[in-house]
Amino acid sequence: MPFTEDNPSLYYEIEGTGTAVLFIPPPAVGHLTFRYQKKLKDVCRIITFDIRGDCRSEKGKEMNMDVLVHDVRRLLDANKIEKAIICGYSNGGCIAQAFASLYPERTLGLILIGGYYEVSSFLLRKEYQIGIWIARQKWLKFLALALSKNHFRSKDAANEIYKEIIKTNPQSLASQYSAGLDYINKHNLERINVPLLLIYGQRDYYIHDYQNLYKEKVRDIEIAYIAKSKHQVPTKHYNECNAVIVSWMIKKSLL
Repeated sequence: MPFTEDNPSLYYEIEGTGTAVLFIPPPAVGHLTFRYQKKLKDVCRIITFDIRGDCRSEKGKEMNMDVLVHDVRRLLDANKIEKAIICGYSNGGCIAQAFASLYPERTLGLILIGGYYEVSSFLLRKEYQIGIWIARQKWLKFLALALSKNHFRSKDAANEIYKEIIKTNPQSLASQYSAGLDYINKHNLERINVPLLLIYGQRDYYIHDYQNLYKEKVRDIEIAYIAKSKHQVPTKHYNECNAVIVSWMIKKSLL
């Protein structure tokens, strides 16, 4: 089980060869969020990890967007990867686009699954606020049960991620939700100078409007909708999600 050597120690898994794709999860759920994206290891190098304080990773002394972005760079450095495609899911997409803006020389391409540049919609804000409240109440078992069942149809997969989520540090988790809630990137979208792929669930309605400003500000952008999917695209519609990613990588000569 590999961990980064510097502190806080981050748990990560890496499989495959070729173009590196680093996947950033939402709060609490960790590396197992992308268990089905590991199917891409036959065509590229897949890196999954637990954000500081989540699952198996140490919590560290700080939790803000700057340190979360730095942690992504630490993972690349630890594996001697000069450039990678950065893929963020939900709140992980905020970290991904912040990294792409700050480290364009380390970014081959950017993928946002259910992504947004700020938490401005009413329902999305409520989700973050509820997450903060649950974390502060230390109701990790309740949160783990909800997240595992929402993300996986397979009972075995749900049980496995449940056991990982309950290891999460509640204080760190509340701070991670707060960092995402406060994050605003709409004024920096022009700094994304790599190919951008937006993947949305067709039924993830309150996220769709975010695409408009991306289309206005980012020069090289493609948008894909996953039929019949809500927000849990990488876990419940992974075949379609993976196919879109590979097709885009081929089109952009990133494989």
